[in-house]
Formats: sequence, structure tokens, C-alpha cells
Amino acid sequence: MNSEEELYNLAKEIDARVAAVEQAASAGGQMPLVLGIGADLGTVTVDGAGGLVSVDLAREAVAGQTGASLAAHVLRAINNAESAASTRRKRMVDEAAREVGSR
Repeated sequence: MNSEEELYNLAKEIDARVAAVEQAASAGGQMPLVLGIGADLGTVTVDGAGGLVSVDLAREAVAGQTGASLAAHVLRAINNAESAASTRRKRMVDEAAREVGSR
């Protein structure tokens, strides 16, 4: 194989890897993530990029909480959901990059 063919094949591989990573990043950014709030207080939903979508509280569970306790549980759940969404998206991108490179 001459150097032009090698460069052409390398460029094709790079293009395929970039396309796969872009697709994985897009897909990861569109997938919502729902996590439970501690003490069975409800759920937190974030978008694929970790942006807060909703906080759904269970009325019966909230009644037994102080304001400070409820706030702490909700904030912890939001932080965990944001982190989990970011980790999932990064994992999807990393896997896409590896899969294209192994072909």
C-alpha cells in the first residue's frame, strides 16, 4: 500500500471515529435520567446533559420531613443525577470511540 492509500484509509478511520463520537454525544444528551430521592421522597429527572428537568415529591413521604432535611435530600439527589448523566454520556462517547478504533 502506498502512502496516499495509507493517508486515505487513516482519514476514513478518523472520519468514522468522529461521526461515532458525535452520534454518541448527541444520543447521550437526549436520554433523560431518573433517580430516586433518599428516604423514598420521590424522584429527580435530568436531561442527558445533566440539566434539571423535574423534581417529583411523594406527598405522604414529605409530610414527615423538616424543611432542612427535605432540602438536603433533594439537593443530594439532584447532584447525584447530574453526575450520573455526565458519567453515562462520557461512557457512551468513550465506548463509541473504542468501537470504531477496533474495526
